[in-house]
Amino acid sequence: MERCRLRIRRATAVLLVSSAVLILPGLAGVGSSLSFIGVLTISGIALALIRTQLASAGTALSNHLGQYVSDLWMAPLVVAAVLAVFSDASAPELQALGGFVGFAGMLNYFLTPVYLFVYAMGLRSVRAVTG
Repeated sequence: MERCRLRIRRATAVLLVSSAVLILPGLAGVGSSLSFIGVLTISGIALALIRTQLASAGTALSNHLGQYVSDLWMAPLVVAAVLAVFSDASAPELQALGGFVGFAGMLNYFLTPVYLFVYAMGLRSVRAVTG
């Protein structure tokens, strides 16, 4: 059950960082472009290559940051995928897209009890059937 909860937290962290990666360039007046998508893709690949080193991050507020930071390589790739769909987005549209991605992250976080309930019921059902 704790492993499921951790995966939900990691997905939420990736979506929230993706939201920030979309909103901040929009605030700076940068719109979507092919070069921006390329930079994001290269950043994601570079972070993926050093994710084992990122996993050794310290602890803050009794949370081991390494378990979250090691997954943040996915954030630039999520943003690159969003921008590939919305390739002509202006700076304000980037901010709006960032808001939608952040909303998806928070929705994921707030639905955690529902996910855990469905997971527990499924686990009980499987155990009841298999004996």
